[in-house]
Amino acid sequence: MYKILLVDDEPWALVGMRKIFNWNDMGYKIIGETTDSEEACEMIFKWNPDVVFTDIRMPGLSGIELIKKVRAKGMDTVFVIVSGFAEFSCAQEALREGAFDYLLKPLQSQEIKRVSERLIIYLGEKARDKEKHLVKLPDEVDLALQAIENKGFKELLEYVHQNFDKPLYLKELADKFYINFTYCSELFKKTTGKTFSEYINYLRINKAMHLLETTSMTVDEVCMESGYKDYCYFNKVFKKYTGDTPARYKKNKKCISVENPLYFDDDQ
Repeated sequence: MYKILLVDDEPWALVGMRKIFNWNDMGYKIIGETTDSEEACEMIFKWNPDVVFTDIRMPGLSGIELIKKVRAKGMDTVFVIVSGFAEFSCAQEALREGAFDYLLKPLQSQEIKRVSERLIIYLGEKARDKEKHLVKLPDEVDLALQAIENKGFKELLEYVHQNFDKPLYLKELADKFYINFTYCSELFKKTTGKTFSEYINYLRINKAMHLLETTSMTVDEVCMESGYKDYCYFNKVFKKYTGDTPARYKKNKKCISVENPLYFDDDQ
């Protein structure tokens, strides 16, 4: 079984982490808990847990400082950061320092299950790498994690561009491309300037405008082809972005320019 250490300066939070999920059923064993980050550091050095769930804001060492101190010892302990603050900068820094994932309080059992399932895969692969003597140095692990995050988001965005006319949900996409949901949501806004749902609507409305201007398809057909299943909702969104209903737009064949979607160049 994989060994887990729980760290949070609030005792009730430790109780919640312990009870929210049946760790044993997933192949984990909680070997210790502490509300003291300095003590947590000593416990990690002594017991070498496979995974540490730690709060990001604590007296003494923060969760990020704890990661740095453990990495300085050359240990490849896996860290999952837990925080009550939905801060993009915190998530970004935690991942940059080598955190496996970033979770928000209050923790949800489904989120814990999602992370634990990914951890099982990751820990299994890490164990096989050790057997093959392919363990990376701490700095190399850090760089690899950054590359995975960047590559994952680029792949996610490309997938959205190719499938925006199908039902898409950000949480499912985040899981599919192994990106923390909260971090992915913030990254989407930071990168595109829009929320996920706003961006999907931009892509769909652009396609609908093109179809209305260049084909003989009916408005109902354009609605379905653009990814909308509800005509009333399509009508509402289309009017919001163009100022016209789809039927009137088709009749007038207006060429209103909706902001172009963002694409990544290969060099980015």
